[in-house]
Amino acid sequence: MNSYSIKNIITFRKLDWDISEDFLYTTDISEVFEPFIMKPDYYSYGLLDSGGMQIEIDNNKFHINSSSLLVYRPDQTLKILEIAPETKGAFVLFTRKFVDSLSESFLSIVPHSFLRSQFGSHITLSDSDHAKMSSLFGKTIEFLDASETKTDRWMYSAKNILLALINESDFLLDKYKPVVYESTAREVQINNEFKKLVVLNYANQRGLEFYAEKLNVSRNYLHKIIKKLCNQTPFEIINNKVLSECKALLSYSDNTIGEIAEMMAFGSIQSFSKYFKKQTGKSPSLFRITISSVQIP
Repeated sequence: MNSYSIKNIITFRKLDWDISEDFLYTTDISEVFEPFIMKPDYYSYGLLDSGGMQIEIDNNKFHINSSSLLVYRPDQTLKILEIAPETKGAFVLFTRKFVDSLSESFLSIVPHSFLRSQFGSHITLSDSDHAKMSSLFGKTIEFLDASETKTDRWMYSAKNILLALINESDFLLDKYKPVVYESTAREVQINNEFKKLVVLNYANQRGLEFYAEKLNVSRNYLHKIIKKLCNQTPFEIINNKVLSECKALLSYSDNTIGEIAEMMAFGSIQSFSKYFKKQTGKSPSLFRITISSVQIP
């Protein structure tokens, strides 16, 4: 099954949106929807204020109403079965690249975020929590709508306010999170020591063998422990640190791209550029130009 993108959503539903293919927000729940199973390559979450919808996620059917929070993610399958007439609410759709382009990955900062699949896709909120969440979305969308000019500077603001919305949502939803698996003291120790080693060695050591040897455990065991406690693979944690440092150097240092490539132990400018573009969708030089254009002098 091919991934379904935000661009596919815009095209199929004939939405008036040409600002970004990595971000979309809406308060108008269209009665026009895809009649087939989709595998999103983006995250989406939101809630209804009125009306309702029937939706199937990973072969589980949910009835979404005015007390529901709906979440779906790139690793899930989705099929919309029915949307009631005049259904109103608010949703945001965004790719991981969109929210990761300014800072270290939110999902590495908050490993048990509601954006993780373990959280579930349908959450029934209390009346007070629904009102708080609705207020968060309302203020966010009001801010995004306030600007008439959707420029690069607007996009920079949109990324920041989306991160703020996700962060505040995570605080509010903390009480609804499932209980995480208990960990042994040894597992916690390995996890903590691994993260310390990553901070010290990520620029030059990106292979799992190095860290497993330092911790005196097997690669498979290290992978299992980190995945269990962080819901990320060791490689994802190392890579997030590498990417975050690359972005910081491009944003705030005067080093040339060649110097940054050497500092981050890439074999050449070409290999650094290839890596960075694969991770962000932009070349290092374009990323630097984009960031400098939105920073206040």
